[in-house]
Amino acid sequence: MRILFVLEHFHPYIGGVEHLFWQLSKTLVTQGYEVMVITTRFDKKLPQRECNEGIDIYRVNCNNRFSFFIKSIPSIFKNIKNFDLVHTTTYTAAPPTWLVSRLRNKKSVLTFHEYWGDLWKQLPYLNFTQKILYSTFERMASYLPFSKIVAVSKFTEQSLIKAGVDQSKINMIYNGLDYNAIEQLSTKINITEVERIKKNTAFNYIFVGRLGVSKGIDILLEASDIFLEKTPEATLTLVIPKLPKKMYDLIVNKINNLQCISQITVMHHLTKEELYKQIKQASFIVIPSYSEGFCFVAAEACALNVPVISSHCGALKEVVSGHYIAMDSVTTKGLFEALQKAKQKEWQYKESVQFSLDKSVEQYVHLYKEMIDG
Repeated sequence: MRILFVLEHFHPYIGGVEHLFWQLSKTLVTQGYEVMVITTRFDKKLPQRECNEGIDIYRVNCNNRFSFFIKSIPSIFKNIKNFDLVHTTTYTAAPPTWLVSRLRNKKSVLTFHEYWGDLWKQLPYLNFTQKILYSTFERMASYLPFSKIVAVSKFTEQSLIKAGVDQSKINMIYNGLDYNAIEQLSTKINITEVERIKKNTAFNYIFVGRLGVSKGIDILLEASDIFLEKTPEATLTLVIPKLPKKMYDLIVNKINNLQCISQITVMHHLTKEELYKQIKQASFIVIPSYSEGFCFVAAEACALNVPVISSHCGALKEVVSGHYIAMDSVTTKGLFEALQKAKQKEWQYKESVQFSLDKSVEQYVHLYKEMIDG
């Protein structure tokens, strides 16, 4: 079986979508399937073509998703004939992939991570034009008659049905985590050192994630400015990438103008082992997202047995387990009050939930075979 992936971003780009397709494509290769990825060359230091972990990767010479919408078409058209089906994802990769799959008479799969609808109007860091463009691409993707659509959570599935997507075309497949790999990396972490740091650090909380407009970073910084001033023994660590540069510069400028700047540490480009060590050292992790279609960070934090403060929006209700606090509202006040509860150790508890990578891949392979045989 030969699978062509067309993705706006791919490893080493940081994000949940990229993590999903990196894990999925690697596992497919180990099972003997042929995999090729067409994606953006978001960093000019990356080779235009390479084989990584057995995956044939071709990077189109463009550094943003909107130019990829046009520039990807020749590459898709040239390569799709050698594959059994093509698999893409929202947003701007979807229309060209569907168009070429129709022209080449190939089966096509679209993974929908989340459907925001009217939420686009409320999100920060976007101007009016960007909100219109993204919401338009989202609606366009939901209207395109792909052979199959994958929703990565029950929340996303229900959102698509409400948006008018044909329910018979939707397959719900949770994103998967490699719990064995998480356990192996965890065992490399010096627990004694972690406990010592926790003991010497009265109250440290952490945010981990890409610079997405839905991640609630604006809420996090506003609430933290108030909370850290009232709690001088507390600290905040942000583990974020430096891309996209424009948004990164906005966030850094915001941090530099906060009263509590001395209590904030910003980190970048950590290895998985270093990242897990930072998460384990924290008192808890904060996920104040306006919406989440799944949220790998939440699932990984829960796998590491680290308490979670979350907005409880979207699929976070499905993914978050263990000790948690749900924000009463996705606002500065809502997060500030949740931080106060965490300080008082007013945690709620939910039985552990796991999302197996093996099961996720098995469901994708079953879907692929069903489509090809059909």
